[in-house]
Amino acid sequence: MALKILQVSDIHGSMVAVEKIAAKADEGYDAVFVAGDITNFGTIAQAETILSKIAEHCPRVFFVAGNCDPEALLNWQPATEKITNLHLKSVMLGELGVVGLGGGGPKSVGTIIEFNEEQFSSMLSELKPPSRSFILLSHTPPYGAEADHVGGKHVGSTAIREYVEKTTPILVSCGHIHEARSISKLGKTTVINAGPARNNYCASIIIEGEEVKAELQQL
Repeated sequence: MALKILQVSDIHGSMVAVEKIAAKADEGYDAVFVAGDITNFGTIAQAETILSKIAEHCPRVFFVAGNCDPEALLNWQPATEKITNLHLKSVMLGELGVVGLGGGGPKSVGTIIEFNEEQFSSMLSELKPPSRSFILLSHTPPYGAEADHVGGKHVGSTAIREYVEKTTPILVSCGHIHEARSISKLGKTTVINAGPARNNYCASIIIEGEEVKAELQQL
């Protein structure tokens, strides 16, 4: 059975964007993936308000914290089972596994949740996919994909790229680099940066077996 996913990221606290995400989620999506920067240097309460509003319109919401979110969001456990914090966790969504990694990469200077490559590598070494076919939800994109390209250079994480090359997820859902809205490939892995939701950007994804079909859309 096909799985229909709405991917968003970089909401940055925009309640206008949240209303549009909620309306979009009503279009028969099985899950919403929120790839970080839910708030703009905000609070857990603000993140909970945003995620809860989206969850009213979709069966499941999966998220990771971004570099502009409060550090406590990395370990925050939502009160409802409809919302899942995926940071350093692995779960099943139907027949697909989903794993998550929050925080910004080493070039995320002056923000809240920032990790260097050694920290990313250490965390990823403990992140075991729960099934052969799985998805990685990460705020920071892997190095070298179109999703991390800005200012004529790549600014993603080499540790995340190494993890992708080693484990071969069918999909990496990421954000962080606002200018790098794209659908591209790293080997057999589809990498999607839907663009910042606060600017009305999203991606619609349909997964059937190991086939990923995706389209960049507007909210």
